[in-house]
Amino acid sequence: MTRPLVTMSLILMHLIGSGFVSAQGQDPDGLKGISVVYVLVEDAPEGAKRLGLTAESIQSDVELKLLLAGMGVATLKDGHTLPGRPHVYVRFTLTKGGEAASIQVELDQDAVLDRNAERAPSVMTWYAGYLLANPTAQGIRDEIKRGVDALTNAWLTVNSKK
Repeated sequence: MTRPLVTMSLILMHLIGSGFVSAQGQDPDGLKGISVVYVLVEDAPEGAKRLGLTAESIQSDVELKLLLAGMGVATLKDGHTLPGRPHVYVRFTLTKGGEAASIQVELDQDAVLDRNAERAPSVMTWYAGYLLANPTAQGIRDEIKRGVDALTNAWLTVNSKK
């Protein structure tokens, strides 16, 4: 078991009676002016395949949520031509025995550093993270959708729905 997964498992053991822990947000101003994103979902871990989860099903869930909120969704190829290359990045991992899952939903985009005007590629500008005890396929999908909902709610506070 890798160190991050051991740490995650220890944290979850202390969450008796709680099904999840979440942390989210940054200032939504970093989302201002974004109208189209592309979506990147990290390959599903081996344990996810046993649950019947695939990166493709998660990708479809995320894209649908974004579209329903009024955000445009580009293909990966077209997304690389968007100004700032804004993209929603989704990652989930499972402990080897499937006792716990870690879920991350973030919006990354290129930025320019104030101090020297250097380009900084793929900077995380919004984040939501969740830990689940005894995850199921539906539970993981629901938490990813919850993260995307939190992102779109933050996005809507600084952008008008079209």
